[in-house]
Amino acid sequence: MLQVFRKHATSWLIKVAFFIIVVVFVFWGGYSYKTRQQGQVARVGDHYISNREYEDSYRQLMEMYKRQFGPSFNEETVKKLGVNIKQQALDGLIERYVMLDAAMKMGFVPTVTEIQQRVLSYPIFLNEGKFDRQRYTFILRQNHMTPEVFEQQLGNDMAIQKLQAFVKRRAVVTEGDILADFQYNHAQIQLEYIPFSPKSYEDQVAMDEKAIQSFFQEKKDRYKGPEKRQIAYVLFSPEVYARDVKISDDEIRQYYDENEADFHEPPTVKARHILFAVKEGAPEEEVNKVKAEAQKVLDQAKQGKDFAELAREFSKDPGSAKQGGDLGYFRKEQMVGPFAEAAFAMKPGEISDLVRSPYGFHVIKVEDTKPEKTVSFEEARQKIEKELKDQKARDVAFNKAKDFSNAAYAQKDVGKAAQFQNLTVAGGDKWVVEKDSLPGLDDTPPATMKKLFGFTEKEVSDVLEFAQGFVVAQVQGIQAPQVPAFEEVKDRVEKDFKMEQSRVLAKNKASEFLEAARKSGGIESAAKESKLDARKSEWFSRSKPDKDLQLLRGESMDAVFQADVSKPFPGAPVELGDRFVVFQLLGKKVPTDELANERTAIEQKLGRQKEVSIWMSWLDQQRKKMEEERFREL
Repeated sequence: MLQVFRKHATSWLIKVAFFIIVVVFVFWGGYSYKTRQQGQVARVGDHYISNREYEDSYRQLMEMYKRQFGPSFNEETVKKLGVNIKQQALDGLIERYVMLDAAMKMGFVPTVTEIQQRVLSYPIFLNEGKFDRQRYTFILRQNHMTPEVFEQQLGNDMAIQKLQAFVKRRAVVTEGDILADFQYNHAQIQLEYIPFSPKSYEDQVAMDEKAIQSFFQEKKDRYKGPEKRQIAYVLFSPEVYARDVKISDDEIRQYYDENEADFHEPPTVKARHILFAVKEGAPEEEVNKVKAEAQKVLDQAKQGKDFAELAREFSKDPGSAKQGGDLGYFRKEQMVGPFAEAAFAMKPGEISDLVRSPYGFHVIKVEDTKPEKTVSFEEARQKIEKELKDQKARDVAFNKAKDFSNAAYAQKDVGKAAQFQNLTVAGGDKWVVEKDSLPGLDDTPPATMKKLFGFTEKEVSDVLEFAQGFVVAQVQGIQAPQVPAFEEVKDRVEKDFKMEQSRVLAKNKASEFLEAARKSGGIESAAKESKLDARKSEWFSRSKPDKDLQLLRGESMDAVFQADVSKPFPGAPVELGDRFVVFQLLGKKVPTDELANERTAIEQKLGRQKEVSIWMSWLDQQRKKMEEERFREL
């Protein structure tokens, strides 16, 4: 670990690792080098929420929704859903400060010792298992934080955790709660039913051109293309700075001495094998049969038949059979015990007897061996120099990018900052969608594009990592999803129209059949009259659905379990995936003998649910007590 931190003490590796620790603080508006109070959005109690805090919170929420609904989720989708994400982002920040205020008033302030113990729990601050104060302050400084700021934020989080634990202790699960939950999830029913599939009615759909055009106009938002963006960026390539990087002999020697274990090469063996697969614990008859087959192939190998050809023909190892059983060079610990012991006891050219491992029987042929070796300093020198040079160049590129990011943020313009520093701006004249890469930067990480598509227009990014180096980007333009001309999507519209109309026909037929079943007194008799085949389900519950009815969800599931012997038919056909189902309840029962086995799990589940309910209710009451003031509409 010490070597890793010495090698990368000022590098992007430390910054990335540290981000994992402090991301929660960033989300809640923790200290940031770029954060400046540029006006406030709201006040809660004595705390003012800055624009920057709010923007960070809003971006995080948008990214969360995109993960949930897919990359096409955008502000237009938000409007359709009727969700005010901007309000949610502000509410999250307000709740944060409401919780902090309550925690302080109720005395849930962590002690200095508790905060110290939490800091000591982060592996990144440890050196060989012990806390390293110098490393701690250095890592914080690299991220523009002081120990005081970091520990204050950490203390706030700990205070909120104590507050939540105190409030949630009120959650009590009664015997009645457990019984009601058990009956809800384990009550069993049996149905007789008939499904009506839209596919059966597709040939009855009239493909009227005017109706299809009207369908397109009504559903045109469905056919919108993805959002497009113009993203300008400046690339900081390590290769540009590599020519100016100098590595001293002392640095090379120090690296070699500190990483001596990396230059130690244990003994290795190059071998091929043929695997005859048989599971551990297989019946003796099966084991003997496989062993006999393996012995026949072993005899052929020892008689001189080409080993690679035998492996291609007989080996059951999917990873090596096509390569003639070639395993390449491997260390002893890379193989299972019996295989390794046999291979490392052999000489080049030798073929083993049958070797039994957890995977079955092996025939092994050793082709080469390499003894244990330590690469000398002179042998490793060139490789070390290149590695150190590449790392230094990458560190220089990162630092250049970080300085440029700060400058571009201050000027709110990547182009102006680049012009001042005589740097090249790329990509800004081309429109891209989220699934694309930035122009000129192949294989842009999807997470990076997702982040850039969560930015507001003209927003400047922090430093982004690419295979080619480091990038600072700015969103130059945003093009909302566009509705294409009808002719461009005609085939797709016609397909959707047919599908929707066939669903209407299927639902109407199901409704007609339901009425007939009520009048005739049962599904079986109505099915005979309509020449349909009725089906009978297994006894099933919500927690263990019938294998053919697993697509019952939500209201459909409620409808079948709310049916009663006195009212065995549903009010209307229920949905089963893309089909409609008419059913008749045949019976209902509750297997109470299973309750004892389920009691603990149910109690724990209900406990968690009640904790959340009590916490949310308590938080809502606290917000009503706290004075809030909003300075602008969202």
